Amino acid sequence: MTVVMASTIQLPIFKGAGSEDLEMFWFVLNSVWNTQQIMDDNIKKAVLVSTLQDRVLTWYMKYSGINPMAWIMDIYIELKKDFSWPKLELQPVVGLKEITMIPGETLWD
Repeated sequence: MTVVMASTIQLPIFKGAGSEDLEMFWFVLNSVWNTQQIMDDNIKKAVLVSTLQDRVLTWYMKYSGINPMAWIMDIYIELKKDFSWPKLELQPVVGLKEITMIPGETLWD
């Protein structure tokens, strides 16, 4: 994840690549908004747009054209739908099921 400077706070850049973590990106943005005491959704959107690049920025431009009055949480929900890894891909295998043959049973049984 690349980083740009905004006064003394570093903002992450989100490109929507498979290796990027949307949850971590959003956590950092929320931390910045809370630290700067930003409550206005329009200012939050301006900060958000300044951190988007490549296909996510293209996605945002289309989304904001269709939903110009969307709240920041609406944007987050839609971002999550389009740019989050499916949970199954992120979860490790917990255990393997063991299959055994009964004595005298053939492989086809």
